[in-house]
Amino acid sequence: MKQTAIFNEKTLGEVHGPYVQGTKYRDLFFTTQIATLPNGDMVPNDYYEQTKQTLLNAQAAAAEVGATLQDCLTCRIFILDYNMYDEVNRAYKEIMPNNPFPTRACLQISRMLPDVLVEMEFIFRCDE
Repeated sequence: MKQTAIFNEKTLGEVHGPYVQGTKYRDLFFTTQIATLPNGDMVPNDYYEQTKQTLLNAQAAAAEVGATLQDCLTCRIFILDYNMYDEVNRAYKEIMPNNPFPTRACLQISRMLPDVLVEMEFIFRCDE
């Protein structure tokens, strides 16, 4: 089975490691995002703002395969401080369509890249 890797540094920013910005396989699209801006800068040290930008990055990645946030099937959220869960949820509710919300997990982890407070992994459905 053929899979397609997504690279669009103009809208999704530069890739800094051995990974792709998303992978399309059949009618599924997989992507993991952080709160980088297209110019490579990280959104400031704020859970609410980083969550918003991470979701906007996922939206831009999904658009590469003709999908939208409405097509999100599941989302895994990784955060450094579970005390900031309410701030993450506040941004998530503002950006993510809720007809219905996708399935979701939120996990506190001990370490991420420098300046990264939130990372999200998504699975979208899209046209084959």
